[in-house]
Amino acid sequence: MKKNKAIKNAIAVVLLLFSGMVAADSATYAKWEKIDVAPGIYQTTDGNGDVREIAPSCSGGPVCTIDAAGKPNCRLGDKQFSFYYKAGKKKDLVVYFDGGGACWDSNTCVTGQVVTSVGAYVPELKGGPGTQGLFDQANPQNPYRDWSVVAIPYCTGDIHFGSRDQNYTDFTGAVTGIPGGTVTIHHRGFDNFLYVREWLKQRFGVEEGDKKNNSNGEDRDRSNVKHMLVTGSSAGAYGAAFAYPHLKQAFPKTEGYLMADAGNGVVSDTLRQQALSGPDARWGPAKNLVHAIPGMDGIFDLPQDRFESGFNTALARYYPKDRFSQYTTLFDVIQVLFYNISLNQNDIAAWNNIFPVYEAWTQQMVNNAYATAAANPNYRFYIAPGCNHTVLRFNDDFYNTQSGQAPSFLSWFKALTKESDDGVYPANWKNSFCEGCAIPPTPQEVGACLQRTFSN
Repeated sequence: MKKNKAIKNAIAVVLLLFSGMVAADSATYAKWEKIDVAPGIYQTTDGNGDVREIAPSCSGGPVCTIDAAGKPNCRLGDKQFSFYYKAGKKKDLVVYFDGGGACWDSNTCVTGQVVTSVGAYVPELKGGPGTQGLFDQANPQNPYRDWSVVAIPYCTGDIHFGSRDQNYTDFTGAVTGIPGGTVTIHHRGFDNFLYVREWLKQRFGVEEGDKKNNSNGEDRDRSNVKHMLVTGSSAGAYGAAFAYPHLKQAFPKTEGYLMADAGNGVVSDTLRQQALSGPDARWGPAKNLVHAIPGMDGIFDLPQDRFESGFNTALARYYPKDRFSQYTTLFDVIQVLFYNISLNQNDIAAWNNIFPVYEAWTQQMVNNAYATAAANPNYRFYIAPGCNHTVLRFNDDFYNTQSGQAPSFLSWFKALTKESDDGVYPANWKNSFCEGCAIPPTPQEVGACLQRTFSN
């Protein structure tokens, strides 16, 4: 009995010491700093070297609730834009773009917010970065907890591409009080990014004067960033890829990595034509492309089944020493939902009926991944089982080592930025497709995946 008691006491002491070590360890990490951006017009320089004016803002789109009688109560969203920064312990930086839907016409930007329980996009800021997955500083398994992180929230309905204000029609009158009234949406996601980019340049020691070459005609090492991981979830996955060359222009000596989480580019041609293509595109993204990259200027004119792989290929070939990657589940419920919305934007009642398009979305996503991998030796994909949407903001799939998929996501994600010798990539950074995962999810499983997303 005395021996057992002594063992129990020893175990208790060890557990107490361990818990104290964990608490002390997590306490040593910097807290998030929230940076509020005052409304106004700012001047900055983009990745093309063009001096331009930007107007950082959230969308100002409708925020609606439905009362007990079924009547919508709507207000215009808060246009305040803010972002978050956490200092790290290394000369390494994560730039993270958050997600939250998209809108590009009067139904998706206005009417859908009024008549559906969950609208097509998030029109105003919804909170900070969270504490799970990539943002879990207390977990020693997190390979990026020692890195500095800037988190760019999303509230503009334009997948971080936009630099334009656009008028849409309030068909029901629930927002403006006038059926047929006008609602102005500020698609300023790219303006928000350019503000953050300028802030990062100043934070990490990149000054305008440093852009000049030194006396030997060589580029100076213009910043205090050694490695830079650009990533984002859902709409933020597109934002990360779109912003990547602008960040590389700002930090040219930095070793760069891109990981797009659950943004695999399967959309309708109608969305591409209305939101992206041509001088009247509703998000106004054309001027935000980096024109020095071959193929970029015509990227929005590619058909929808070639747009995503074309964009990733252009990046991978222009930056052959950098690494590019994408993650998704095989039946990502939110990506399928938005594909369906883009196919049925004029039929709001059909938005949630996603099962008829599941096979088409999955097949095109897989085709895109394999086509991009075949064309680019510095690109990898990770296709996991199930229907969950995004991995970086959740502990479940981020730290899951029990799925049987080899490598685990965490090993694959860690290997993305692991240094290699003689140009050979780490063994765990390889294309990975789940095995035995081809059976589509049941309605119950889809409901669980939706609940996971909307409860976060």
